[in-house]
Amino acid sequence: MWRPSGEFTQTYEAEMALVQTRLKGLGLATLLVAAALAPFYLGRYLFLLNTIGIFALASIGLNILTGYAGQISMGTAAFMAVGAYLSATLIKHAPFPLPTLLAGAAAALLGLVVGLPSLRLKGLYLAMATLAFQLVTEYAIIHIVGGTGGVIVDAITIGPLRFNSEGKNYYLILILLIAGTLFAANLARTHVGLAFLAIRDKDYAAPVLGVNLLRYKTAAFALSAFYAGVAGSLWAHYVGIITPEHFTLIQSIDFLVMVVIGGLGTTWGPILGTAFLLGTSQLLRIYTPQVTVYLPWFAAWATPMKEILFGVLIILFLILEPGGLEALCRKIKRFSELWPFAY
Repeated sequence: MWRPSGEFTQTYEAEMALVQTRLKGLGLATLLVAAALAPFYLGRYLFLLNTIGIFALASIGLNILTGYAGQISMGTAAFMAVGAYLSATLIKHAPFPLPTLLAGAAAALLGLVVGLPSLRLKGLYLAMATLAFQLVTEYAIIHIVGGTGGVIVDAITIGPLRFNSEGKNYYLILILLIAGTLFAANLARTHVGLAFLAIRDKDYAAPVLGVNLLRYKTAAFALSAFYAGVAGSLWAHYVGIITPEHFTLIQSIDFLVMVVIGGLGTTWGPILGTAFLLGTSQLLRIYTPQVTVYLPWFAAWATPMKEILFGVLIILFLILEPGGLEALCRKIKRFSELWPFAY
């Protein structure tokens, strides 16, 4: 029954509010204003925020599946590929947002099919099943689309407005990211989200509480795939050209790393993990060539440095902070509230 000092509620509505204090509301409003003004002060680095926003959307979907429902998936990039290639075809015949919604719906239908084995499989075996789906999707794209060549994708157009610049794409991605985050945050507080949590904690005991395993496990896969399909559609229209190399197994593993480092089963975890991983990757891309100039022997380590560093980070987070960056931020916040006292 313990609650932090100063956060007392007297009604059920106040208890269930997403923002429970004025200070948190002020912080969230400040964050939204800073995000809205980002194109004016970030300049050429705006592409990084756009990439983080798209990948964070897919990470939120994976967090619903893995963080809330406890089902491991290594096929997020495959669902993104389905959304990307389908949206690239539909954008020539239908206006936005129909191609993106249909891309998400098609990915969700595939998610239902992929989620069916989850009723009998769990853990490593379920991961292997989703891994098989990832590899089959890569094979199908290469042989159906026509090799490893790129597919040109038209930019999103809404009436006279054409999203063909970093700034225009940024606001579209930001709106969809906020909508996806709010939906995921509220989902965890509904009976569906509670059913996901029951399956994650004790899937063999959940049916005793009235949880239909088949229905909710497949629903978790469908929701996760829908997020990935929408993210794939945005990615296709943003970069303007897509190839099978954008949706490999390595990318699916990266999504899993983003969720684990950010914090499984949290609202901000997927966004924090995506920003941390992509930001670290960009820093390596910028500074690694400069380091090799002064340390020539480092050139042999430059190519695999990303994989080495990410592997070390995963191990450190699992050992030192299993809750991820979101839990670390909470501890820092609690320390700052109590400092210099220890109680």
